Amino acid sequence: MYPSGPLRFLAVATLLLGLPSTGSAQSEEPIGRFVADLRGSVAPYGQNADLAFGRGYDPSVTPALGLGFEAGAHFYFLRWKVITFGVGGSFHGSLGDRRAQDDDADPNGPTMRKTFTAVSPQLSFNFGGRDGWSYISGGLGTARLSLFPLNQEKPPQRRTNTLNYGGGARWFVKEHLAFSLDLRFYAMSPLEETETEPVVPRTTTMVLSIGASFR
Repeated sequence: MYPSGPLRFLAVATLLLGLPSTGSAQSEEPIGRFVADLRGSVAPYGQNADLAFGRGYDPSVTPALGLGFEAGAHFYFLRWKVITFGVGGSFHGSLGDRRAQDDDADPNGPTMRKTFTAVSPQLSFNFGGRDGWSYISGGLGTARLSLFPLNQEKPPQRRTNTLNYGGGARWFVKEHLAFSLDLRFYAMSPLEETETEPVVPRTTTMVLSIGASFR
């Protein structure tokens, strides 16, 4: 189980603000105006009981881990003392499959698939200089968490308002290329069941993304 939202944000902020920068913030060249990110992602979905039961499945047969990618872009519009302010957004997409196991209630059951997508506008607070910086960021976007068997047509799934928050860092190893990482939490708002669409439970999904940044 993840810690509560405020504790998660505090932990991320403490970790990232403690990352070493490439020099004194007063003497560093400022962060450039624009950066784009492309990263691979690991998403430990967990086996959410409300999500599974709301679709008629046992949580134990649902995927607990997803793999995917994240792409985004950010614009840095203001530097004030040691903080550079940025705006931007990201798109995340991931999926995970779980095949039926011999010890399942139905060893011949279908392969279950879970998918997660999120569109996430962000406001960021950045600390460091042109050659490397850490950041904390957050914003309100939308996300969709789907669960279904592969032997059936994918049912309709609704997007829901989703608060994203987290942080990361970028280290430029070449003039236009950086190693980057991002740890983000997506807190999805619940939606009630309708005649055609299943319930969307309140849930928080953590995503760790590692890859490259470009400027």
